[in-house]
Amino acid sequence: MTLAGPYPPPPVENDSFIGQVGAFNGAFVSQNSGNNQALTFQDGVGNFAITNQNTAKSNTSDILQFGSGNFAVADQKGKTNDQSTLQVGTLNFASTLQRDGGDNNSTIGQFGFGNSAFADQSKGDNTQNTLQVGGLNFASTDQTDGKHGGNTSSTMQFGWGNGAIVGQDGGNNDQTTLQVGAGNFAATSQWGVIGPNGNSSYTAQFGWGNISFADQSGGNNSQDTFQAGGHNFAVTGQSSFFGVNKSATAQFGVGNTALTSQIANPLGSNNSLIVQAGYRNTAIASQSGVQSAFPFGGSNLQGTIQIGSGNYAITSQTSSSALTNTSVTAQFGYRNVAVTSQH
Repeated sequence: MTLAGPYPPPPVENDSFIGQVGAFNGAFVSQNSGNNQALTFQDGVGNFAITNQNTAKSNTSDILQFGSGNFAVADQKGKTNDQSTLQVGTLNFASTLQRDGGDNNSTIGQFGFGNSAFADQSKGDNTQNTLQVGGLNFASTDQTDGKHGGNTSSTMQFGWGNGAIVGQDGGNNDQTTLQVGAGNFAATSQWGVIGPNGNSSYTAQFGWGNISFADQSGGNNSQDTFQAGGHNFAVTGQSSFFGVNKSATAQFGVGNTALTSQIANPLGSNNSLIVQAGYRNTAIASQSGVQSAFPFGGSNLQGTIQIGSGNYAITSQTSSSALTNTSVTAQFGYRNVAVTSQH
């Protein structure tokens, strides 16, 4: 007599495919826990790929290598993570780490010589896309704790020697970096969103020697930086607590420099716009926001537009009981200087 009873389900199979065309290519795949899929295809000479799906479920990994001396590593833990790596060229390096959580998505595409891309995703619901075309470009993306709203990162580099570093934590952070030229560097850090979700950053650089730093913390911050030309330099730092900080910086020409720092205290808001076109323009704006014990909101507004040559503008605003500071500076011409300070 046979008694019917509950039986453990059969283990779910893992799938792995390795295709190699050429010589001296190496591929290693390790899978555990079930329902993981790994695809590795190599066409060329001396390419190397490692895929590790350990203590993982329902993860998907695709690594495609065309050329010589390319190296790719994919390490997936958790579940329902997807990663795709495409390398075309020589001596490109790509590393994808999806440590825990679920619904992490990573795509890395490299075309050229000596490009490096790193992606580190944890705690789920993170999305990152990196595209590198050229040589000796560097990109690093770190995303953590996107389950509270979802982190999204897109980095595109065209040319030589571009560098991009992105860090996102807290959820609902969004970042886009596009660099075309040589020697451009962009670093974006968005951290610990508090209150209504939302840090957003956009950086686009065309030319050579452009550098852009953007640091946003608190929540509901937005930053836009656009640079086209030569030795442009832009730094934007925003810190808010339940408030709104917005900054936009656009620079056209040679030797432009823009620095913007905004702090908005509880329930405050800062707004800044700097536009420079010409030669040797410099604009520095610092806004602090609410600094009283009882106000429910505060506002600083600053706009600087400079077109010409040798322009220089400094704006510093701090608000207290009045809650509102407003400054507008517009310079057109030659060798202009403007200084504004409000308390």
